[in-house]
Amino acid sequence: MTKRRKTKRRAGPKVWLAAIALVTALFLIGDDNPQLRQGLEEMLQEVVTGESPADQQTGNATVIDGDTLDVAGVRVRLYAIDAPEAGQLCRRSGQNWACGADAGKALVSAIAGRQVTCEERDQDRYGRIVGICRAGPENLNAWMVENGWAVAYRRYGGRIYDPEEVVARVAERGIWSSEFVMPWDWRKGER
Repeated sequence: MTKRRKTKRRAGPKVWLAAIALVTALFLIGDDNPQLRQGLEEMLQEVVTGESPADQQTGNATVIDGDTLDVAGVRVRLYAIDAPEAGQLCRRSGQNWACGADAGKALVSAIAGRQVTCEERDQDRYGRIVGICRAGPENLNAWMVENGWAVAYRRYGGRIYDPEEVVARVAERGIWSSEFVMPWDWRKGER
């Protein structure tokens, strides 16, 4: 029995013509139709790389808290961010405020009634999808961190949202305008 060595095939002219056609279509539609644009981007990825796009969940979203959504009946945890828990309080100007509840409200406003698409990156120990979610072109994970309603969760996402966190911290946005316990410490009982 002989083993066959896999050889990398070069993309032929048909593949390049398909890629050029898809890029042209993307250019022509711009941001006018986000759903069509997303579909074309997925097709382009498959044509160029030969790989299917990552598993995605798309639909109407309900906000569970500042880093968890229900998208068309499926729980999705936002990848690489950690928002204050729904019942978590922060302290600003000597007063407690419901920063956890406000983080959830901020996510509702960022979605603004649009359909959400989440690209699966992982699954957590509770069986939830962990993904990067978008409402239209807006990356909700990045938006939550940049606006100070979540922190970069380096333990699970590395430094992906570090720049957004620096912006929020320097501008004292959201929870960065207050004293707060990191959400992972708050869950452990540090309050």
